[in-house]
Amino acid sequence: MTGSDEEFERRLLETFREEAEEYLDAITEGLVELERAGASAGLPLIESVYRKTHSLKGAARAVNLRTIESVCQNIENIFALMKQGGTPPDAETYDRLHQAVTVVRMLLAWADDPSVPTTEVIAMLRESRLLLDGGKSVGAAAGPSPGQMAHPGQKDTAPEPKERGTVRIAAHKLDRLIAGADALLTTRLFLTQRMLELEDMFTRFSLWQWNYAQVGHDLRQLREATSETTGAALPPAFVLPLERTMEFLEYNREFVRLLQHDLGSHMRGTELDRSALEASTSEISDLIHDAVLVPIASILTPFSGFVREFSRTSGKAVEFIVEGGEVEVDRRILEAVADPLRHLIRNSIDHGIERPETRVQHGKPPAGTIRIWISPLTGSSVRIEVADDGRGIDGRVVRRAAVGKGLIGADEAGELTEDAAMRLIFRSGLSTSPFVTEISGRGLGLSIVEESVTRLGGTVGVVSTVGEGTTFTLAVPVNLATLRGVVVRSGRQIYVVPMQSVRQVSRVRREAILQQDRRPAIRFQGEVIEAIRLHEALGAAGASPLSDRHEQIPVVILSHGAGRIACMVDEVIRVQEIVVRPLGSQLRCVRLIEGAVILGNGNVALVLDPLELVQEALAAERSPLPAGPTGKVRRSVLVVEDSVTSRSLLQNLLERAGYYVETAADGMEGFAILKKHEFDIVISDVDMPVMDGFTLTEKIRANPRLARLPVVLVTSLDLPEDRDHGIAIGADAYIVKAGFKQPDLLDIIDSLMRGRH
Repeated sequence: MTGSDEEFERRLLETFREEAEEYLDAITEGLVELERAGASAGLPLIESVYRKTHSLKGAARAVNLRTIESVCQNIENIFALMKQGGTPPDAETYDRLHQAVTVVRMLLAWADDPSVPTTEVIAMLRESRLLLDGGKSVGAAAGPSPGQMAHPGQKDTAPEPKERGTVRIAAHKLDRLIAGADALLTTRLFLTQRMLELEDMFTRFSLWQWNYAQVGHDLRQLREATSETTGAALPPAFVLPLERTMEFLEYNREFVRLLQHDLGSHMRGTELDRSALEASTSEISDLIHDAVLVPIASILTPFSGFVREFSRTSGKAVEFIVEGGEVEVDRRILEAVADPLRHLIRNSIDHGIERPETRVQHGKPPAGTIRIWISPLTGSSVRIEVADDGRGIDGRVVRRAAVGKGLIGADEAGELTEDAAMRLIFRSGLSTSPFVTEISGRGLGLSIVEESVTRLGGTVGVVSTVGEGTTFTLAVPVNLATLRGVVVRSGRQIYVVPMQSVRQVSRVRREAILQQDRRPAIRFQGEVIEAIRLHEALGAAGASPLSDRHEQIPVVILSHGAGRIACMVDEVIRVQEIVVRPLGSQLRCVRLIEGAVILGNGNVALVLDPLELVQEALAAERSPLPAGPTGKVRRSVLVVEDSVTSRSLLQNLLERAGYYVETAADGMEGFAILKKHEFDIVISDVDMPVMDGFTLTEKIRANPRLARLPVVLVTSLDLPEDRDHGIAIGADAYIVKAGFKQPDLLDIIDSLMRGRH
């Protein structure tokens, strides 16, 4: 066989594999629908599966894959009997049909692998055909071909082939197209940078005009000195050179003016061209990225067979329902979420769905339901919900498991809200299953789910009700198009932080940086999170240490999964679109770096890996932050208020008055902060979710360490009984918002603090 023949055969097999996967997905989906329909399954559905099997058999014969052809022939024999109205297949027959489809998939991947149980599957299919045929012998012929099977009254003519609106294209070619489209962004960034440079050049002309105007009077005097009336007073040897110099200066002024005009016209034309190029390249890029969008059902269809097989081996009955499978998502996104979805489905079957007898005892139908619902969230992301109607997740069991694994302390477990307790199931190593099997119980599945989805720039949420079921919600981007990144400088190096992992960019005062376990930390949304200096985390040299003159430090809050850290940098430069380039095989193992980007000025910046950065920062020891400048000790105030507007108003008022202010959104959060940190006074609303101000005050007074802490209640509740109740439980002051005056509040705070100290 020549090289060209081998190449042709290789390409033919590639095409066959792609086509076979489509046929197998359709056959699997048809088998599930047939078994679900039972005896009421109509002839069109049977005919559809039969034709798909027949087409797959013919395609396998064309590429000389006789083993796959033989398996398909035996599947076709069973469907031929079903079409003739034979005995309906039982559950065991459907098991064998699903096994046959699995064997064909294995043969597609490992055509020459002798471990593939082809012979056994063919024997089981023949046995099933004998049972359906009432024990009659199996002839070599499987019955009429699909073309010979006409319905009564139907003409014996082949159907007209449908015009297909799609063409096949190799995945690697699509990837190359996407890479080329992403490269257009770099070109656009270069053009934008050139425009900025042109604008800077144009600005210099204005500076030149100003300087020229400064010497205008001197030039006029020189011009008069060289005129005919006064030129006689000058030495003859200077008159001619001076006249030539004046003429040149006049020519120079006109030349620069025309150059400025031409440069302005050139800039306007270039800006128009740049805008047109940006519009056209953006459209081309969008079209190419749309070309890789495929229905989510393409990865969910094979799950039907997986659910059926796994549920039967687990002794459970499960109905698998997919809604919204027509929603399209980037093929690369689907490949990345396939394993997380498989983990969630396996968890639902193994941990969620009860056995049939247990479900009946609890008034549920014997068969459990796993429902996947896909819906667009926005134009750039989709929501995937995986819900089951099983036993649900008990927050108390999760807390006990987390304490037993040492992930949290017993005191912390008691303070956790239900939502926070549910988030614990995504911690690596946490499992509520008392048994460890090859399927589950190791506490890794949900951790992998969160990590995989978060790496895509998505989020994972969970809601569960004991006895009713659990719903996992995944939000993932529609495509992996261009990303946005925060460009920062730390030391002498420029870095880019992917925007999807950035919770907030802000500045913090030096005195707001705390010390927690000899590590720097800051407060963020009522939580104390570790702070790192980026150049130290990366091991970069040459960064200037923070000095006393740094009154405010730029901070980038990173969030990846359940972990959050604050990265202290020297400068936050801008936010821009980025195209991440891989570092190559030689630098693939560089820690904390995801890739590189080319900035508009042509410089290369490293792209940080937020997940690795968060994980390493939380695990590693960091050197303590140098001590800040000494000065007057500031009094600290904790403001507990669920209204964002009221909370901001109180915070700004108190900070202007010189207090250091921390905030909490409800009483539970406020009390957790009080147990960890010292404050001089608490100002709290009364009507709040989770824990109201009255309960918070009672808890403060019942705590020996906090009992003497002044508490001021600022609320809209103006009834006398509310005021009396607040004073009775130990509030030091009760202020009604309707009569709120800022000076009065400050006076009350100052008076209470003086009384305490």
